[in-house]
Amino acid sequence: MTTTTESLLAKYGDLFEKATTHSLTKELCLGTLEDRKLFIYLAQDLQFFEEGLRLMCKIASLAPAPESLITLAQKIGFFANDENTYFRDALKLLEPSVDESSTHWMNNRLPQVETYVGQLIAMTRENNWQYPQLITYLWCAEIVYWQWAHNLPRSSNLHWKHQTWIDLHDGKHFQEWCDFLRDEVNQYPLKEVESTFEKILKFEYGFFDSCYNA
Repeated sequence: MTTTTESLLAKYGDLFEKATTHSLTKELCLGTLEDRKLFIYLAQDLQFFEEGLRLMCKIASLAPAPESLITLAQKIGFFANDENTYFRDALKLLEPSVDESSTHWMNNRLPQVETYVGQLIAMTRENNWQYPQLITYLWCAEIVYWQWAHNLPRSSNLHWKHQTWIDLHDGKHFQEWCDFLRDEVNQYPLKEVESTFEKILKFEYGFFDSCYNA
């Protein structure tokens, strides 16, 4: 029997391929991404990350099973430590590569990023967003990252500014996290979560594309 997540990946395979093989992540994995583009991407993603943490707290609070609550809470702690530290260190390193004011990218959002972050804020604040849709958002966003970090061609001896970001989204720890989210989504019928998956997948592609072309 085909699971919900299998059906989603099959139906939206072309869009998933575009989102997970974008030039931004291809070049990041090869170590050829311009420092300016990496700075813009990380500065925009840090703003997304902070709103995403607020939303993850809501998702954890709505988890129907105690085991799911614990797993989500543990991951919130990981993100607040390891990933947050990377953002701060990498942005400090890359700041000299930005010709215009670096604070512009730290405090302002590209239009496509603004729309995506606005979606996160709505999901956090509005009561009509329930656990099935919210956990689908989270699985979609995370499986996109695992796919490119795990499968794209990668140069050896990458600088830590590239390698650490890849490592945060690859390996056993992230695979287990994505498997957990997949199993959560699979508890719900396709019709209940499909529109959320499609919307978030489009947002993920748009995020990469807008940062790369800024």
